[in-house]
Amino acid sequence: MGATADPVTIAPAELEAWVDHVLRETGASEAAAAATAHALTSASRRGLDSHGVEYLHYYLPKLASGVTRGDVEPSVVVELPALAVVDGNAGMGAYVASFSMGLACDKAREVGAAIVGVRNSSHFGAASVYAEQAAARGCVGISLSNSDPGLAPLGALEPVLGTNPLAIAAPAGSSGVTPSLDMAMSTVAFSHVIRAGRAGESIPDDWAIGADGRPTEDPHAAHSGLPVGGHKGFALAFMIDVLAGCLTGGASSQDIRVESPEMSEPQNTSHLFIAIDLDAARDRADYERSLDRLIEMVHGAPTAEWANELMFPGEPEARAAGARADGIPVRPDTLEMLRRLGAQYGSPFPV
Repeated sequence: MGATADPVTIAPAELEAWVDHVLRETGASEAAAAATAHALTSASRRGLDSHGVEYLHYYLPKLASGVTRGDVEPSVVVELPALAVVDGNAGMGAYVASFSMGLACDKAREVGAAIVGVRNSSHFGAASVYAEQAAARGCVGISLSNSDPGLAPLGALEPVLGTNPLAIAAPAGSSGVTPSLDMAMSTVAFSHVIRAGRAGESIPDDWAIGADGRPTEDPHAAHSGLPVGGHKGFALAFMIDVLAGCLTGGASSQDIRVESPEMSEPQNTSHLFIAIDLDAARDRADYERSLDRLIEMVHGAPTAEWANELMFPGEPEARAAGARADGIPVRPDTLEMLRRLGAQYGSPFPV
């Protein structure tokens, strides 16, 4: 089936139920499967398709082989009133991340703000899932992670750092839309490059560099993503590695194993989660008035006739979620992959 064919839509609840089922059939516990299914389906619904259900292509083989352990619980190895360190025990990243942000929020309710670092985890999907988890509980949430090497400045002959995502989310104002930033430190997440290669598409020349250190439009020739904002993005990726890896006692990017279905050892990813209790910081109504005014300033800013509509972070994703409330479009290449995975792991895809 060609990648130019029309996508097939599937109801979010049906898609999440299937993801949950195939994960449990492959060895995930009920809690780990539920957290992972929610993370992947939420990303797909909000238009973050590169971090959505297609990541099962990576998760299921590692789960089936035991490289990623679906039956373990995270362990709290350091605990103070406003700080904790969690060992993920090579478990499923989405479950470890959900557990850890939940712990950060619990602590923030007691002391105002809290930090939870994580070591020995795995890929956790879209970072905004966990920042928005905190926002839904009345906290400002900050979520970040290191990753396997996939980022390098122009001229580098091999990857240097991970694309190291950062997400920040805050409780919504009167609009009901959660302000939410989710960004990798590369121009785009490298999964977009992989996705283009699988679909037989070229990539823009500011996405990645090839073996000669120069920009490439061939996704198969790309070895590293280019940092967003040049040296600024590279510096941010470095500092995220300091916070997620060095601070927690976990691995840094160079020691994290490259994400692959054929991995034979745990990935060993590190994360960091921060929760700030809004009600401890200021009156909720005053906060919402401030946020509403900030949003109005963005929406009301003068723009050129040719310019796109100005939106605040999280607004495009909220609109995508609204448009996909009744059905998430699944691209033909992704649909083919999900059908193959369903057959391989004993849970036929419902479409």
